[in-house]
Amino acid sequence: MMSAEERVKILGEAQPNSWLAFSSDESKVVGRGATYSEAVADAARNGEEDPILVLIPTSWDAKVYFLGSTVQAFHIP
Repeated sequence: MMSAEERVKILGEAQPNSWLAFSSDESKVVGRGATYSEAVADAARNGEEDPILVLIPTSWDAKVYFLGSTVQAFHIP
């Protein structure tokens, strides 16, 4: 499994609003795509049949939801 620091770096550098596919043992990125299906297909092309998929948010800003409204709480660099 990759370290937390490696994972944070990979996630932070990924294209916003895209999908990353990690190997089933979470040791490496095995695929990526604009859609879930593209990332799964890319992982399969790279030999991973059971990837762990992560949707990269458009922003890493933390949000607090209160009665249907969004209030920005803080920013994660």
